[in-house]
Amino acid sequence: MISEQDLISIGVIRRTHYKDLPEFVFVRRDGLFVPFRSSAISELIGEEGFVLRSDVQDEEDGLLTWQDLTGYTISDEGKAIGVIECVDESTINTLAILTDGRMVPLHEDFITEIDEEERVLHVRLPFAL
Repeated sequence: MISEQDLISIGVIRRTHYKDLPEFVFVRRDGLFVPFRSSAISELIGEEGFVLRSDVQDEEDGLLTWQDLTGYTISDEGKAIGVIECVDESTINTLAILTDGRMVPLHEDFITEIDEEERVLHVRLPFAL
């Protein structure tokens, strides 16, 4: 059975002419992920689509998307400032939404290290939270 960890969200499907999609796109139905052929994507408009992580990422690769940081602790120069609840990529400025509601900009200039083993995102922010 396919689990959410096996998938990467491609966002809400808005149009039918996606290029370079893998053969199958998954949507959540009654708590399960149901595959649809990419050629039938017009049936999925308005739903959140997912693709298999293995279709877009080699196993040797590290993190692929900002969404992979969900659950990571953000540490600003050694001080833990919160845990990432979700990542908002809906605007030009990608934001980490912390469990306490605060927002932290995710920009590669601020990130100093990503510790995948400890699940910590080390940053140096230009301002105090």
